[in-house]
Formats: sequence, structure tokens, C-alpha cells
Amino acid sequence: MPNEDNVENMTITETAPDGTQTVIEISTTKPDDADDKTLIEEVFDAVFDDGAEDYEVGSADVDEPGDSEMYQTLPTADEINMNSVEFSIGQETFPAGYVNTPDTTPAVETSDEVAAAAEAEQTAHAEAARDAQAAADDLIDRGDYAAAAEARATAEDEAYAAGDDSMLGSSSSGDLENAAYQQETAAEYRDQQAEHIASGDYEAAKQDAQNAAYATEDADWRAGGDDHSGQSDRDVSNLDWAAWDQKNADSSRQDAAWYAEHDLPDAAAASADQAGVYDARADDFADQADPTSAGYDYDPSSAVESGGSYDAADVDTGFDAGTVDSSAASTYDPGTDDV
Repeated sequence: MPNEDNVENMTITETAPDGTQTVIEISTTKPDDADDKTLIEEVFDAVFDDGAEDYEVGSADVDEPGDSEMYQTLPTADEINMNSVEFSIGQETFPAGYVNTPDTTPAVETSDEVAAAAEAEQTAHAEAARDAQAAADDLIDRGDYAAAAEARATAEDEAYAAGDDSMLGSSSSGDLENAAYQQETAAEYRDQQAEHIASGDYEAAKQDAQNAAYATEDADWRAGGDDHSGQSDRDVSNLDWAAWDQKNADSSRQDAAWYAEHDLPDAAAASADQAGVYDARADDFADQADPTSAGYDYDPSSAVESGGSYDAADVDTGFDAGTVDSSAASTYDPGTDDV
């Protein structure tokens, strides 16, 4: 008969997800020559230990149900990982949740980290806005208002994202777009000016030059740039003289015809010669106002660049464990000189 002092009881209660419970009672007898650790403790270690040392269960007296059912209803590894097994050893009961499991809850950023990230992002956008505005200012100085409009639009977007527009200049992207349009209009008038000069219509060419000057002045005013209307103003002056001399030449030819009709050949010849002088002077002045001529009276102060562009890189807040990289490299192509 086994020594009652060596008999131990173990109860395992398993709670299913639907709330039903399965109770397993295990009674074990410790051999007289066994070590101090009881079989129940070894069973417990085998079920709940981390696998540091394996233990093979020898035999167990199970009250109910039978041996095979006991092993079938022992808690599985998943159940242990879910911490859903309630068990007891002797008089001590261990509730579900006793077994420690790793905490896999995602880390939550602290308020300081969130604030630091927001500040880093705001700083990066503000720096990008300053870079874009600086590029816009440089392009305005070059007279490339179309490219300046691109840079200014980027500056406005970045300033909005930063919540700070103190770095922006006076001319908006809309102003610069209109300025670029007026530059295109002025260029079209200069093309017409050259066509009218080629056809000998110096008065019409002068009107073209005046319109080009007006469009250029409007473009410069909208962009807040330097005055580039000097070339058109010089063209107007030359074409005004050309038109004047052309009119005088026409008048002299009319005089020559009248003298010829009234049998005044000498006067007719003199008037015809004078008409030729006026024609030559008119052509010379017109040539100085012809953008396609080698004798063009060029005004370097009116030179502008065109065809440039502005490409903004993506803003990288660079926030990483307290490190902020607010660099936001941007590039722009100034294009080429144009008048």
C-alpha cells in the first residue's frame, strides 16, 4: 500500500473560448527513493517550463476520466500561450493568466516624441520654403518670370505646410505667371515688329515696338523685377525717326511729280534726290530697330533669361530619435539669355 504522505493531487481546469470548463484531476504517488521534486511539480514543469530541461512523465493514477483522455485533455501549447488554463497543485490554485507571455503591444509614441516630430516637419517645410523663395528671387533678377513662378509656387506650398509665410516675397506665383504671359506677349509684338520692318511699314513697326514696351513694363511691374523695357523704348525711338523720314521721302516724291507736271525738271530732280536721302535715312533707322539685323541697336540692360525651370526635391523631415535633417535640396535651371 503506498505511503499516504507520498500521495499528491493535481487539478487542472481548462476554460474554453465559449466559457465551458473541463476539469482534470490527477493523483500521483511519489516513490520512496525519488528525489525531493514531486511528480506533479515535474508535470507542471514539463507543461509550463520554457523547455530548459525535458522530463518524461512515468506513470500517473488518474481518477477520471481514463489515461488516454487525460493526455487528450491536457492543455495544449496554444492554450498555454493564450494564458487560458487554470490549475492547482495541492492546496494552491493558479488562475488563468499566471503564465507569463511576451508583451507584443506596439510601442506608443510619447507626447514629447510626437511634438518633436511635428516640430521637425514644420522646420523642414519652412527651410524648403526659404530655399524656393530664394530661387524665385534669383530667377526674377535674371528676368525668367516663368521659372520664377514655378519656384514661388513651391515656396507657397511649403510655407503653407510650415504654417509660416514670413519668408515669402511680395510677388505671388499668380503675379509671376501673369508677368511671364506679358513677356510672351512682348515677344510676339517684337516678331511683328520685324515683319513690318521687312515689309517697309515703319509706322506699323513703331506701334509694335510701343506695344512690346508696354507689355514688358507690365511684366516687370508684376514680377517686382528690374525694368527691361529699354530695348523696346530704343526701338520706338529709331522707328519713330524711320517713319518720319519715310513720310518725308513720300512728300519729296510727291513734290518731284508736281514739278515734273509743271515742266520744272530741275526742281523735280532735286525733290527726287531728297526723297532718296529720306528713304536711306529711314531704312537706316529701321535697321537699328530690327531684332534680326546685324545693325540692331542693342540695349544690354533689357536682356533677360528664358527657358529655365525649378525642380523641388521631396521634403525629408529626417526625424529619427531626436535627429533632424531639414535639408531639402532644390535645383533650378536658369535657361538662356533673351531680349
